[in-house]
Amino acid sequence: MNDASIIELLWERDEQAVSEMKKSYEKLCFHVAGGILSQQEDREECVNTAYMDVWRSIPPNRPASLKNYLCRLVRNAALNILKYNTADKRSPDMSVSLDELSECIPAGKSIEDNVDAEQLGAAISSFLRTQPEKHRKVFVRRYWYSESIEEVARFYGMNEKTVATYLFRVRKKLKEYLQKEGYFIE
Repeated sequence: MNDASIIELLWERDEQAVSEMKKSYEKLCFHVAGGILSQQEDREECVNTAYMDVWRSIPPNRPASLKNYLCRLVRNAALNILKYNTADKRSPDMSVSLDELSECIPAGKSIEDNVDAEQLGAAISSFLRTQPEKHRKVFVRRYWYSESIEEVARFYGMNEKTVATYLFRVRKKLKEYLQKEGYFIE
């Protein structure tokens, strides 16, 4: 069943929509949650929370891409669970990937004071579309799916140093892009 049909079932409040979402996206949802959470129980809770959030939010929302919408909800739920479980102490893997991005993404205070987070997300997406496909995919696997450099390298059959170099160059270009767009205040 395609996304439009599932969304239509959600609009009709048909519980079959949740079953169809699971058939289509359960593996992807667990992959997204697994990049952030190490415990199976936490991943299950996260994915179930995301399904419930989709059920509650459609309607009134009608996402253009159910896949992207669901992945965003899974990721947000996973980050909330991680925050709760660690009480201000992040998992080392997640901390490393967030620290890498901190050099090219404005600090939280700047975002709150100067730009809407959604606008920043749109700017980053726009920037990534201008990058070579391989660089873009490596960046997304590292920073969206929270995969380690080793996992990304293994997935693409690349050397870890090559992956690290790709990431360094894309972060540097991203920082320059965001500065030109007025998102980064130093």
